[in-house]
Amino acid sequence: MLEPARTKVGPRGRVTIPVALQRAAGLAEGAEVIIRVLRPGVVIVETPQAVKDRIRAGIPPTTETASFDAVADVLALRDTDAARTERLSALQEPLNQPASGADPPSM
Repeated sequence: MLEPARTKVGPRGRVTIPVALQRAAGLAEGAEVIIRVLRPGVVIVETPQAVKDRIRAGIPPTTETASFDAVADVLALRDTDAARTERLSALQEPLNQPASGADPPSM
């Protein structure tokens, strides 16, 4: 664990994070960070991935979440929807056909 470092709030409210702390946190120039106030005088700086990891850590693993695959779920839903659409189209085709022996409607 690194020792705490002191810095100051500069012009326009900017705060410089010392290089040693940036490296320890895995922050590179241009990295996106999320800043939130924990309580007066305490600010938390996290990467989006750290926030996701923290949230996921609070969700107890189950057989459903352990094998959760959002992409597979979306693809399965899309396939189900496509199959329903095909079945509905097949059911509607006879409705558009003229009755046997009848002339098609003139337009």
